[in-house]
Amino acid sequence: MAFKKYTTCIEPEHYVLDFGTHLLGYAQLVLFALSVGFAAFAIITIAGGPVAIIAVLAFLTVWISVLLWYLHGRLICLGPDDRNCAIIGAVKSHGQSDPSWGEKYGDDDYTMNLWLAPGPLTDSEPEEEYWKAPQGHLVAENPEILNINKHYPDRKYVKFLHCEFEGSGIHDRLNALYGIVATLLAALLIPGFWIVSIILGLLLIFGKGIFGSKGQPGSGTPLDVGVNPGSLDGGAIVVVAGSWIYDSGHEGWNEIHPVMACQVIGHLPADGWKGFVYTDEDTQLQFTLDTVDNVVRFREFWCGMLKGAQDAEDGGNRDDPANDWVIHPLVDGCKPPPIIL
Repeated sequence: MAFKKYTTCIEPEHYVLDFGTHLLGYAQLVLFALSVGFAAFAIITIAGGPVAIIAVLAFLTVWISVLLWYLHGRLICLGPDDRNCAIIGAVKSHGQSDPSWGEKYGDDDYTMNLWLAPGPLTDSEPEEEYWKAPQGHLVAENPEILNINKHYPDRKYVKFLHCEFEGSGIHDRLNALYGIVATLLAALLIPGFWIVSIILGLLLIFGKGIFGSKGQPGSGTPLDVGVNPGSLDGGAIVVVAGSWIYDSGHEGWNEIHPVMACQVIGHLPADGWKGFVYTDEDTQLQFTLDTVDNVVRFREFWCGMLKGAQDAEDGGNRDDPANDWVIHPLVDGCKPPPIIL
């Protein structure tokens, strides 16, 4: 099951830095920038050296540190949880993140929001209605997060599940910044190298997409796991699996990041969950989503399907293209051609 992953999550008890896009995050970022700036000033004053290059290196140090935090310090682990082996919901909205300058530092993930079965399909109900079993724990306030003094200020995200297909935007920018730092260090050490350094730096800036654009190569997309974004429209009902985390980079909410598997299994009928019926072609078993018990039964079915897919990928014949699938054989029959990737 193909997917892109550039991030790691950190355990709640190890969470320290917060550069998030809220007041506390901005305060810590300013404090960190001032600390690096003071260090750069001391180097210039005591040791001497080209002021402009040292100042730029200090600025890049702050920027690199923020991007490293965004990839490896921002997401707080909430799992594993056996209940999350398959998540069933209806697509509320989806779309590409914009990696241009702004509060997401160049993040180009593809986002999808889900109403969780068999809960409300509007945002007008009391929060507790969205937190009920069997899937409400995914969006509810998590005790481990509250215990480290993090909160859930944006209350809309406790009513639906936010999911992200990862893109390479932050990763690409980080690599470009490493390259620019290398050229600046070379300019400090090699007399006359500063002209070459400027040229190489400009190539890295524009060649690696530091100023990124929406839909650039490497951007997150549901196609990474075989789902056509067009098929997500119209209240698509999907089965999702991925890493369950708390995103501290914004105001704070739980989400699936990254999505590791996603499959459209139908569309929401006019009468909501109670009108949906799924029939397994092989066994002719029928599943509905109108009650908690029925959702649990359907979840167990899909947990088995996804585990079987993962086991096949881990232990199957990778030399046979027919085994290189991310759409379950229940859908495409696994009969090449064509091979569905």
